[in-house]
Parts: sequence; C-alpha cells; structure tokens
Amino acid sequence: MICHEMQTDLNTKSDLTRVERTDKAAKKMLNDHFENTWKQRELSPEMHGIAFLQAWTLLAVTAELTTQVFDPQDWFPAIQADENWASRFNNVMDEPKSLMRMYTKRFSAFWPIYNVARLDQNGILLRKDTSREEALLKYKDTGVSFYPECWYRHLNEGATPIPDWQHTLAGWMAVRRNLFADPGWKNSENHYRIISNAFLSMIYFFKESKMYFENPSLKPDIFERTQVLSSL
Repeated sequence: MICHEMQTDLNTKSDLTRVERTDKAAKKMLNDHFENTWKQRELSPEMHGIAFLQAWTLLAVTAELTTQVFDPQDWFPAIQADENWASRFNNVMDEPKSLMRMYTKRFSAFWPIYNVARLDQNGILLRKDTSREEALLKYKDTGVSFYPECWYRHLNEGATPIPDWQHTLAGWMAVRRNLFADPGWKNSENHYRIISNAFLSMIYFFKESKMYFENPSLKPDIFERTQVLSSL
C-alpha cells in the first residue's frame, strides 16, 4: 500500500512484461549495462557514487521501457504504484538470506533522507563525525523536505516501517537528488554509507529478482559467498 503522501497522478501505467518482450539487441544492451554495474559492488563504499548512478540509469531505462514515458515525474509514480514491481521487490525481501534484504535494511537505517541543498542553505547541514541520531534531531523540525515523506508518521504511530518497494524507491530517489545537489553531499554525515547501501540494495534487487543476469562464469563468487555467510 502506498502512503498517502506518496500518491500522485497515476494515469501512466507500467507493464513489466515489456522487459521480457523487448528485442534481443536491446535486451543484451540492458543486460550488459547491468553486468558492468554489478561488478562495481566489490569497490569500496567511497567509490559507489558512480556505481549508484549507473544502477539508477538502468532503473530509469527499465521504467521508461515498462511505462513508455520518459519523464521521471511520470514513470516514477507509475512504477511506485505498480503491483508487479512491488511484488518483485517484496518477494525478495521475504527471503531471510537475501543480500538485497540485508542491504535494504541497512539503507533504511538512514531514513528519512533529507534534501542536503536545503539543509546547507539553512546553515544546518552536519558534516562527518556526527551520529545519525544527532543529525535527525537537528533536522526534524526544520521544515526541510525528506524522503520517504511518510517516515515520521510511521514512527509517531509506534510502527517499525518495513523497507518495502514504495519506501525504498523513494529512498533511492532521495539519494539520486542529493548526489547532484548544490553544494552536494560531500562530507555530509554518513553519506558514503548511505550511497553505498542505496547502490547495493538496488543492484541486488536487479540480480535477485531475476530482472537482469550477469554472464555465466566458472569462477566462484567469493564476495557473494562471504556476504551470505555474514548475513545469517
């Protein structure tokens, strides 16, 4: 269910079957893009900014393909409200040993994500060596926008919000906006960890939902095996 604050004009509809029906050359191009981005998960968190942008581009192109519109103001609410997108994501979240689940839960620990440009304009943007708790206490009543927009309402109701598709997509969008905000996210509290977990949750969404695939390899994936063991 979409939070009331997330609801917008839903005239645009999404059809995920278009991904499967797309022509062979286009599908290969998308899969190659995924594989190139997938390899970057082994980079250090400080290097995941570019990786996130590549993953976001794949998300955007997939959304454009499934909605047949090219303006994020149209495709974003369409895929956010779409039951098939949500099912792909939420079904993976139901798997206890899922790496997407692990990284999404880590990502959600940094919600809500505030508009860093507005925080800086107001002279309240905290930098590194600041705890997340201190940052949220300072940001909460400033009137600066944040995502997911319904997060504090959930908390005020005494609920522990589940990092489902609608909320996670809103979190990814917040990261995308902050990456090119003026003056940007550089040295903001925990920004590397936020960006890294946003990237890893998204790229593992593509992998574990079986939307895209890396080419077969005879080499064992040591990184993935280690991460599975660490998530138990």
